[in-house]
Amino acid sequence: MWFPPALFDLPDIAPVTLPEADRPSWLFWILMGPCASGWLVAYGLAIYRAKLDKRVGIPVFVVEVNLAWEFTLSLILDQADVQRPINLSWFLVDCFILRQTLRYGWKDYPSMSRRTFRWMVFGVIAWSAVFHIMTTYELKDATGIYTGTGLNVFLSLSFIFMLGRRGSSLGQSMYVALAKGIGSFFAGWTVLVMYPGHHLFIFLFLTVWTIDATYCVLLYRKVREEGRSPWAWNRGPAEVPDDPGVLTAVR
Repeated sequence: MWFPPALFDLPDIAPVTLPEADRPSWLFWILMGPCASGWLVAYGLAIYRAKLDKRVGIPVFVVEVNLAWEFTLSLILDQADVQRPINLSWFLVDCFILRQTLRYGWKDYPSMSRRTFRWMVFGVIAWSAVFHIMTTYELKDATGIYTGTGLNVFLSLSFIFMLGRRGSSLGQSMYVALAKGIGSFFAGWTVLVMYPGHHLFIFLFLTVWTIDATYCVLLYRKVREEGRSPWAWNRGPAEVPDDPGVLTAVR
């Protein structure tokens, strides 16, 4: 054939079928501990910031898909015995954040009525749950690694989109950004230790880490631009006189 040879040949064995690597349990928990702690701190601080600013600290998209992922992988799909209670715990945390999302999240969607916003939130949760179930079943992804890792890219991007949409630091803080970045950093290393032959995960987590670092820089600059200290613990809400979410949202 006149076509040049392919640069890469497909593997004889699809990496998705390769089992989890053998590794000592202590190594898994050394990596998973900071991962879970980072996300737990990020959630806690985001909840606190949302109460101060009356704006959600976790992007709406993140709340929707996270809640659906943890719901399906704790109550719907079979997983390792030790993992299901952990996922259920995160699901309960997400339920609390969902309450804040329904209360404040509509401000980021000024063209929607609050009723339409609620329908959108629950619609995305339902669609995401079906997606997680079908993808996990199709790939026989018992640990939810593929859906969790792939979604992590879009979850990190959501923080940048939230900052850009608001044009201010409302609902956000450097402490949340750093804690989220730490959680994602150790999540990446946990996955790479579990599945060292899956090069897709290396690419995805390098992407996540780059996005998280970018968000930290952008948020730092935005807070400084507002004339405040990025490290002030109880800084007041940013003054945004033309906040479209507050002025035009239909109640």
